[in-house]
Amino acid sequence: MWTRMRSRKSILLAIVLAVVSAMIVVMVYPGSPRVRSFSWADRQSIRADDRSFSLVFSHAVDHASIEANLKIDPALPGQFNWNNRELIYTLDQPAPYGFDFRLSLTDGHLANKPEVKIAPFSATFRSADRAIAYIGTEPDERGRLVMYNFTRDAKTVLTPPDLSVMDYYPYFGSDKLLFSAVDRNATDQRLLDVQLYSVTTGIAGQPAGRLTKVLDDSDYQTLQFVLASHDDTIVVQRADRQNPGANFGLWLIRDGETLPIQTEPGGLFTLMPDGTAIALSQREGIAIISLDPLIDPAQLIVFFPEFGRALDISDDGQQLALLKFNPNYTQSIFFSVNQDVPQELLTLTGTVIDAQFDPTGQVLYALLLTELDTETYQAQPQIVAIDLTDLTLRELARFETDQRDLQFSLSPDGQAIIFDQLQTEAPQEKRLDTPRTPSGEAIVGGDLQVIVPLNDVRSTSESSAVEPTIEPLSLAGIRPHWLP
Repeated sequence: MWTRMRSRKSILLAIVLAVVSAMIVVMVYPGSPRVRSFSWADRQSIRADDRSFSLVFSHAVDHASIEANLKIDPALPGQFNWNNRELIYTLDQPAPYGFDFRLSLTDGHLANKPEVKIAPFSATFRSADRAIAYIGTEPDERGRLVMYNFTRDAKTVLTPPDLSVMDYYPYFGSDKLLFSAVDRNATDQRLLDVQLYSVTTGIAGQPAGRLTKVLDDSDYQTLQFVLASHDDTIVVQRADRQNPGANFGLWLIRDGETLPIQTEPGGLFTLMPDGTAIALSQREGIAIISLDPLIDPAQLIVFFPEFGRALDISDDGQQLALLKFNPNYTQSIFFSVNQDVPQELLTLTGTVIDAQFDPTGQVLYALLLTELDTETYQAQPQIVAIDLTDLTLRELARFETDQRDLQFSLSPDGQAIIFDQLQTEAPQEKRLDTPRTPSGEAIVGGDLQVIVPLNDVRSTSESSAVEPTIEPLSLAGIRPHWLP
């Protein structure tokens, strides 16, 4: 009997202790430990500049257990950083476009309490659609801006048939394109007068094809223009119609205002991604000139003597690719970090047509025109990748035809290069509104091709990496740009 009573007391005591323990846990941890917020939860899609997300926890958690059990499918390699209860995960490179991702967390636990588990958490997010713009060459698209969405297999003609597009740039949010165009219905005297417009793409909710005039040509002739890749800042080179020789220079378009930039005349130019400065070919060198309203306008920041052209500026604005024309008729590509002394990357007997930094700033892709064949006088274009960490060069594509007017564009996620192959003919007076090559030939057709993949981020080992290949696209056009 005593044994039974002791047994009952023991059971009763165990129940009391269990209840008290549960009450203590509830008092210490009111509610299950959980993920309180995920920074990408309400995003319609993420883009190349979305390089990190955060998870905020309701309680202090064990960092190692969270890092070991946080999964992203498809995988997105990155780095963990902590700020108290907030986990910040920074991607090694942008998420590839056109994918749906699932984030999950299981089996994580509280700091110093492995028996107290975090409530399972899962969320989904998606990257932006993979899309391009180009100038069409099909009969019903000739000279018009066209957008093609690879993710949705959808093509949209954006500009009206009475405008012939000469050049264009996508705005950072991909919601609009800035373009120069001439009026096909204008008289011969005004046929080559270029005006600037913007047109909506339909990506941000607005109907596609909504046209807005940005800059007319009533008093000044527009010669060239550049749009900042991460900002709405525009710089235009213009000449006064009444006195073009004496009044020729750069103008800044920002916040609805058009103002002259008080600096010496120059040649080719490019903008810092954030629109705060311009790299201008000037006085046998490259001048970096401030456009920041907090600094004196047109103040010289730094000057790189003996360079002929600024090829590209990295997304973070820290790296600058420069082109140098050597006395022995060779050309050299240099790059400068934080406006420091430029370092030589490549010298060739031929021509550097263009170069673009990848999103990480670790690779520079270059379009080169190699040395002329002494018998046929033909040159071979090639696209190469220069690894800026070890200065090694890798050839991605070589073209057998003497194609001197290729244009290429690197995708915002760094996964693909798109380029055009042109069909040209001698210019005709009746086709003055047709886009032309730098050598003056009329562009009458074009085929688009793509190099993929440049770097398969879903590969987990070198053995699973896929070699880049050239794939033709069933799209007829020229001057392709990936949308940011």
